[in-house]
Amino acid sequence: MNIFEQIRERKGIRALLSNISWLGGDRFIRMFGAVIVGTLVARYLGPTNFGFLNYGIAIYGLFNVISNLGLDSLVVREMALDERGEPRILGTAFVLKALASVITTLAATAAAWILDPHEKQIILIVAILSFASISQALDVIDYFFQAQIRSRYTVVPRTIGFIAASIARVAAVFLHGGLMVFAWIGALEILLTEIGLGISYIRFKRLVPRWNWHLGHAKMLLAESWPLLISSMMTIIYLRTDQVLLGKLSSMEAVGNYTAAIRFSEIFYAIPMIVSATVMPGLLKSRDVNPGRYYARLQILYQSMILVSVAVTIATLLLGPLMIRLLYGNQFTSAAGILTIHIWTGIFVSVGCVGGHQYVHEKITSTSLQRTALAAIANVILNVLWIPRWGGIGSAMATLVAQSFAAYFADALDPRTRHIFRMKTQAFLGFWMVPRLIFNGTEK
Repeated sequence: MNIFEQIRERKGIRALLSNISWLGGDRFIRMFGAVIVGTLVARYLGPTNFGFLNYGIAIYGLFNVISNLGLDSLVVREMALDERGEPRILGTAFVLKALASVITTLAATAAAWILDPHEKQIILIVAILSFASISQALDVIDYFFQAQIRSRYTVVPRTIGFIAASIARVAAVFLHGGLMVFAWIGALEILLTEIGLGISYIRFKRLVPRWNWHLGHAKMLLAESWPLLISSMMTIIYLRTDQVLLGKLSSMEAVGNYTAAIRFSEIFYAIPMIVSATVMPGLLKSRDVNPGRYYARLQILYQSMILVSVAVTIATLLLGPLMIRLLYGNQFTSAAGILTIHIWTGIFVSVGCVGGHQYVHEKITSTSLQRTALAAIANVILNVLWIPRWGGIGSAMATLVAQSFAAYFADALDPRTRHIFRMKTQAFLGFWMVPRLIFNGTEK
């Protein structure tokens, strides 16, 4: 029996592949848009104005992650295990996210004013994006469809929003729009996407949602999510604080070059996020029934993610610098060197995505707090030390060191996660065996 016949006979694999294809199609469109539209905007604005825009986006991003409250994986888990509790689970998560979004909008705007009181454009960029993000409380709908392994219902509105925003950005370039025009487009993209999610949910359920607020469930979610929240905050610190520190310790031009490089690199971060979000809910359901099967398939997932990430890294090392020069032009030449360092981060992002879900499944989320806090502190210190000496390349090196520690090496320090460290180590040593492991001797 060949590979395609095996896939056709396995309903679970077909469902997973269908889900991955929808998410992968969305990512392909976004990747194409990032390459075409993103580079068009970058070339139009130039490194300095592009740096201003992304400096504001970085400040917004540092606070926006707080509004999520670390609920995403928990809500997906709760929905996968208790579908009848949908009104209570989604309603409670929606209210929590909405309240948190209002608070973080005020906090982000205040932080922008404190950091750069004389840069009115930066303050406005942060305020506009933060206010629009209040609508992201509706992301609980995305969690619902993740648990159902029906991501096509979220892909469609997100893709429509992205395409509409991309068309608007191209129009702004050709009509010589100012810097703030691009901030407004980003805010409208958020609003359009969230409205689309709401419509998609109503069409799927064929009724207006009747979600319920439940104080006891809110306390339970927050009691378990706070380590994930702080972990997410620390993660965004070591993924985005580099842009803020580059703006303060170097220049907005350095921010522009760095952003151009990491946008090219981070396109591929979606691969492990898509696959792990699709596969892990199904694995969770099999954990209590057949632990051996759960860990065997989890091991294959780790190895698969590393295999794909290594392939992407090698391809980027060979072609990335050339693509940077062709797409961005000579004014972004510094981005090529940054890319050759930053692309290695994707390997650790891939195992980190799977590991994050495993921590939730095994209820050891508190370990995420320790590792990411140390990684964030190390990243900030290394950025402060290396940016004055090496600029954007120093910042990329700091991010790589922080990500490798948070996603891999820190597991060896805690007895509760050493079995995960062994799994990841085995994956690093045997990722090249993935094709044979998947299709030889697996259970139907």
